[in-house]
Parts: sequence; structure tokens; C-alpha cells
Amino acid sequence: MAVRKAIKAGRIGVTEDGMINKQYADRQWDANTNPAQSPTIPDENKAAVSFQKSRAQKELYDALLKKLEYEKQAGAMIPLKQTETDAFNAARFARDMLLKIPDRVANVLIGKTDMVEIKQILRNEILESLEHLTDFLNGPEL
Repeated sequence: MAVRKAIKAGRIGVTEDGMINKQYADRQWDANTNPAQSPTIPDENKAAVSFQKSRAQKELYDALLKKLEYEKQAGAMIPLKQTETDAFNAARFARDMLLKIPDRVANVLIGKTDMVEIKQILRNEILESLEHLTDFLNGPEL
């Protein structure tokens, strides 16, 4: 009955031979039908639908919690506080290593005029600092 009304109202088109293309009709129905005018669920069924939605949502959250617990037990998750502390310590170590470079190379660079040599000395110090950072990150401190 609703389909006939939709065809009569022009919300769904028919082919020249009076047939309906299902996919095209479905798209037209969705685009041209006002959901506010759709029939509502009777009151006695609303509780059942609401219960079903609630039950499905509960099952979803239970599954997500079990997945989180599994990942925690499997070691795939680590405490946020520990991660924040480790990141802070790594950043502080990197900062300290980089800030020490001028103190380590200042005396070596005095009197140097060859830019290639100066760049190489600085590059070597930076690489050494990065190697220390790598050792720090891979070491027992974290």
C-alpha cells in the first residue's frame, strides 16, 4: 500500500513497462520519504525494541572490556602514568645531551677556520649524543 502511494505521489519512479527497479526505488524511497511521517512502533513493542538495544549495547561494552582486559594481560597495554614518566625522562635526557654539546666542543673549535672540519666535529658530537640517547632508551632505566 505504501509503495503504491509513493508511486502515485511521485516519490518512486517506475520503468516504461510499469516495473520497479529495486535498487533505484530504494534510493528514491530514502531520498523522498519523510521519516517523521513513517508509522511509529506501537507502545507495547517500544519496550521490546528498547530492551533489545540496551542488551546489544551491554554486550558490546562487555566485549570491549574483555578485549581491554585481554590486551592488558597480554602485555599489549602499559600504564599511562609510566608511559608519561618514560617520555618525560627521555625528553629530559635528550635535552641535557644536546645542551652539553657546546661545552664539549668549544675548546676543540677554538682557532678552527675550516668550515668542513667544524661541521664534521659538530656532526660527530651530535651523533654521539644521539647514540647515548639510543642507549638510554634501550637500557634498563626505562
